[in-house]
Amino acid sequence: MAAGVALTSMVVGNDVALDVGTAVTRLAVPDRGIVFAEPTIVAINTRTGAVVDVGFGAQRAVVESPEHAVAFRPLAKGATVDFDVAARLIRAIFERAGFARFGRLRVVMSVPALATPIERRALRQATLQAGAGEVSLIETPVAAAIGNGMPIHEPQASAVVTLGAGSSEVAIISLGGIVTSRSLRLGGADLDAAIATMLRQRYGVVVSLDVAASVKESMGSALALTNGQHVVVPARTVGQGRPVTVEVLASELNAALHDVMVATVRIVQECLGDAPPDLAQDVLLHGLTLSGGHAKLADFPALLARETGVAARVAPAADSVVVKGLERCLEDMSSLHALFRNAER
Repeated sequence: MAAGVALTSMVVGNDVALDVGTAVTRLAVPDRGIVFAEPTIVAINTRTGAVVDVGFGAQRAVVESPEHAVAFRPLAKGATVDFDVAARLIRAIFERAGFARFGRLRVVMSVPALATPIERRALRQATLQAGAGEVSLIETPVAAAIGNGMPIHEPQASAVVTLGAGSSEVAIISLGGIVTSRSLRLGGADLDAAIATMLRQRYGVVVSLDVAASVKESMGSALALTNGQHVVVPARTVGQGRPVTVEVLASELNAALHDVMVATVRIVQECLGDAPPDLAQDVLLHGLTLSGGHAKLADFPALLARETGVAARVAPAADSVVVKGLERCLEDMSSLHALFRNAER
């Protein structure tokens, strides 16, 4: 824990939970729940340098005024890649949530377990620059476990798999700490990129990552189940940019997902293999809990169960589990002191 930051168990009026993800940022407030859940995008005016909008508004601004607004994504692979833009994004979100008048926000926010000390400091400093008075970090798998209501302080294993757009992490938590974990800077965005690459190479067409994501959601399968399915995809030719449609088979789509899926399964296997025998037995008994947008890929729990021998389930409201966990942290920060200290190393 950073020096001079006092932790209390009382929730005050300017407490916020912030989950800045590679693809989506969520902000929750005690007694109000999630008040912001929009894309991690900032639109900046190219002439003045001012922030035009964030989230969905930023996407609209770029479409409506492409000559004056440029979109920036300040995070990639779970890490802050543009400090100034990240700070401006967070400040705009605070304002959108009605916190512009508060001079000392107390923020609890998630950080990937794989984040380096430099990346952790960058995220924390960006939030302080955005107007926060106090910032406490907690690692994403721990926040997910808390959000799922798992008994992380008990002498038993809680096994969580967090699957975001930019990173994938698996952790076994017991007695208030991470016992063993594995992380990978691959996630749902890499699945979308793999689909777009396949379409470019096989059909000579270009699609947006949003279209690729839509195709993945409608027809993707972690077990490569196809049933002869196909989908018609709107695209543009590589050379002339001419609008066309291509018919894509489910088998082609799932082949494009294969490498990322194999890598993700491997880190789960490695993490389980490192677990102490008594905790490994707990995991066999209670199974794996999956959260994050990537977790909703069809048949993913079945794939993990087949490859690890451990039952897996997708958490209810898997997208918002992490920010819900952060919100709960605000209610009991004193008992979680060690978790915050470990996250801010």
